[in-house]
Order: sequence, then C-alpha cells, then structure tokens
Amino acid sequence: MGGPGVLWSSPQPSAVSAALRALADTYTVAMGRPAAAWRTWLDSVDRRLYRAGMALTATAGVDGGAETLQLCGPDGMVVTAGPDTGGWPRLLGGLPAELRPRLEPVLGVRALLPVVRVSGSSVSGRLLDAEGKTVLRLVYERPAAIAGSPARLPGGLRLVPLRGYATAAVRAARIVQGAGLVRADRSDYAAALAAAGVDPVGTDPPVLRPELPADAAVASVLLSFLDEMDAVRDGTIDDVDIEFLHDFRVAVRRSRSVVRLLGDLLPADLVAWVTPELKWLGDLTASSRDLDVHLEEFPSLAAGVSSGRPEDLAPMAVRLRRLRASERRRLVRGLRSPRYERWRDRWRTALAELAGRDGDRPTVQEISTERLAGAYRRVLRRGARITPASPAEALHDLRKRCKELRYLLEIFAPVLDPDGARAAVKELKVLQDVLGRFQDSEAQREAIYALAADMMASGDAEVGTILAMGEIAARQQEAMHTARAEFAAAFASFGRLPVGRRLARLTPAPTGAALPAGPATVGAAR
Repeated sequence: MGGPGVLWSSPQPSAVSAALRALADTYTVAMGRPAAAWRTWLDSVDRRLYRAGMALTATAGVDGGAETLQLCGPDGMVVTAGPDTGGWPRLLGGLPAELRPRLEPVLGVRALLPVVRVSGSSVSGRLLDAEGKTVLRLVYERPAAIAGSPARLPGGLRLVPLRGYATAAVRAARIVQGAGLVRADRSDYAAALAAAGVDPVGTDPPVLRPELPADAAVASVLLSFLDEMDAVRDGTIDDVDIEFLHDFRVAVRRSRSVVRLLGDLLPADLVAWVTPELKWLGDLTASSRDLDVHLEEFPSLAAGVSSGRPEDLAPMAVRLRRLRASERRRLVRGLRSPRYERWRDRWRTALAELAGRDGDRPTVQEISTERLAGAYRRVLRRGARITPASPAEALHDLRKRCKELRYLLEIFAPVLDPDGARAAVKELKVLQDVLGRFQDSEAQREAIYALAADMMASGDAEVGTILAMGEIAARQQEAMHTARAEFAAAFASFGRLPVGRRLARLTPAPTGAALPAGPATVGAAR
C-alpha cells in the first residue's frame, strides 16, 4: 500500500479494472496476492509540507510494528527510510537521517503529526513485454477506510517505472489515462485530505463585516482568539513543539491588546474581570517561551564564540534545559488548573452572548477611523519623544504601541482599502523590526547576566563558561547599539506623514465589500 511511482486514480472503482484490462491488451499483466496495511500521512499542524508541495507517509502492516517512511517532493524525488519505530508526534532531530536534509528547510521547529490514517490493501504486479521481460512495476491500491471517518479514499493504480524502460512507462500512463484514471499528485496527499474532509489551507471567513455593531464585532474577534487558544492548548501542554506555546501566547497577547484598545465597547464589569485574568495568562507563559527561544538560538550562539570553545557553554545549555523543565511544570499546572477552566468557560459564554446581540449601535465602519487615528497618534507621540539619551523602556513602550496599531490595522482590514492597509502594515513592520531587534537583544543580554550570576553562586560554572557567556552578552550589547542607531532613521521614515494623510490612504471600502481578514490576517502580527 503506497510506494514510489505515480498513482492514477478515480472515484469509480470500475475504472481501475478497466485500466488493468486495457494494459492487458498490450502487455502481460502478472499480479500477486493482496497485502493489508496501515498508511498515515504526516505533516505539521500548519501543513508546512502540503504548502511546500511535499508528502510524507508512514506505512506498516496491519499487525503494527516498524513503519516504512516515504517522502515525495515537488520535484518528483522520492526518499524512503525505515524500518522506523519512533512514533508520532516527532521533531526533525528524531527522524531518520535520510529525510532530515529535505525536511529541515520546510519543517523547522515544528513537529510531524498524523493528519490522515487509512487502512486498506494493495496488490503488487508487473507488466511484461512480448519477450517476457518486466518493463514496469505496478501496485493496485484498493479503496481504503479512513480512520475516524465514514469516508473512503478512492483506489488507484500506481505505475513504478524501471530504469531503461521509460518508453513503456509513458505508454502505460497513456493507456490508464485513456481508461479513465487521473494522475494524483504528491503521493495522493491532496486526495487523502479531501476524502477525510480536511481543509489543508484552513481559510476562515472574515470575522468582521462593516455593518456589524462594533461591540458584537469586538466580541467575535475575541472569540476567535479564544478558539485559537483552545486549538493549541493540548499541543502546548504535551510539548509537541515550541510553536504551540508561541501560538497560544500570540492569541493571549492579541486578546489583551483588543481589550485595552476596544474594551470600552464591552461591559465595564467584564473588562475589569478579564484584564487581570489575561495578564495572568501572559505571565504564566512568558518564561517558558523565553527559554524556548534561548534554547532554539543556543547552537548558533555557541558556534559564534571566538574567545573560547563552544563546549565551554555546555553548562549553560544544561542550566537552560533545567530551568525550562521547571517552568514547563508551572505552565502545565496553570493550563490544567480550575482557574483556567473557569476563566475559559466564563469568557466564552460572555463573548458568545455579546456577539449575538442585535440592535442599533455604532458599526465597525463608524469606529474604525477614530480608533486607528488614536493608535497612530500614540505611536507618533511616543516616538517623537525618544532621543539618544532615552531609557530602553521608552523604546519598549513604543514597540507595544506599534503592536497595538498593527493589530488594529489587521483587525479592521475588512473595512479598509486593501492596498492602503497592506502598505501601512509593510511600513509599520520596518519600524517594528528595529524595535524588536533592540528589545530581543537586551532581553538576551539580561538573561545571560542573570544566568551567569546564578551559575557562579551555585558553583556550576568554570571560568571558561563565564568568559564565553560574557562574549555572547557583549555581542547582544553590540546588537542593541546597532538597532538603536537605526531607530532614528526608521522612525523618521514612518513619521513623515501626518495622521490625516495616513488615514486618507485607508479610505474604507464600500459597505458590504468584506475582504478576507479576521483571525487569519491578524495572525501576521506576531
């Protein structure tokens, strides 16, 4: 079941039989006995392999045991590895060495998880020419049952070319196509997703519409952020990969920003209750995320040490992993706690009630310009006050205000001119990148100082370790200076237009012309 070659399929089971009969008119068709197997398509939760034109399958006998892994690439290459007994989910480092070079640029830090699993049987065979020579291998894949679904994956005929018989492969492909079969792409991954009812793109309709009452629209946006938290909570708890926690934090951060910027449209008592709860979630997840980032960047930091040896930093990595384990225990306790469950239930109930309210109230279209103008003014006002002598906190505060403006631009995208909104986000991102480099470098530097002090106090660090850590901290300090030097030019470029002219570029689209936005668009501001 499954294998190299090209799969030709049809939703009509009789089409495969017709193709075999058509092949028998030209070749001798020799078929073996059926073999039953499980086949699983694997991908990251955000479908990185699918978007890259790749497919990874794991095939095993019905009695379980080791699996054969097969990676099909967009260029037609096929890489096979196994026997494999690693289990899923799994990060890149746990995959067979043959697969890693192909998957690393696409998969990154994300884990592979089962997406579609089917059980079925296949029959292997050969095509023989008039001289009795095998010119093509083929596999008849029978319709397969999809786990957890009443649907079935259509069967097909897989043609496996042999070296030296390219003409026979082309001829056989024409024959099966003439019999009604259609070539399947990417190891029939797309067909498996479609049969299982999985949307590989995951596009959602826009949450906001221009005519919606503003308070109901805000509640709908916050509900979408809560949905995102629910979608990644289990992956965060199970530590599937570090991006689950990152996605959870982004949804929390967006929620806090929306409550801060648009909370006056919601009941005051609800805002007063939820504000400290969202802060609790932000604080709960912060340390674990910081440690994830430190450990992710550690190899490149260690490789750049010039005054010592990379192995001098081994105690630092040990301490980071120990701290991460401790912080993860705290994180998991919090996400499994009664407090979290009570917060989620009450927040969802209140938002659902607000989102469903009717009545004559200000609409999204009517408030968008006013709120964007206020956010722009806050950014321009705070940025204009920053001088070379300003404390780091002033730049951090400006970065927060830029994030808030970015969120509003993306939340209100359905009521803005699409070209103007894209241009505004692109321009803002230049300033955000400079501020982000400054703050990230400072955070890394301070974390290294604190870690070094702790390791020295506990006697866990040799002189070489402290010196190497000092070199890394010095590089972070240099990166801070570079980013700070770039700030003036970046802000001057951003601040060259007054608020009125900026808003004119965001002239609302005609009422009813809702454009794709909502949570998927907001997701760009991370």
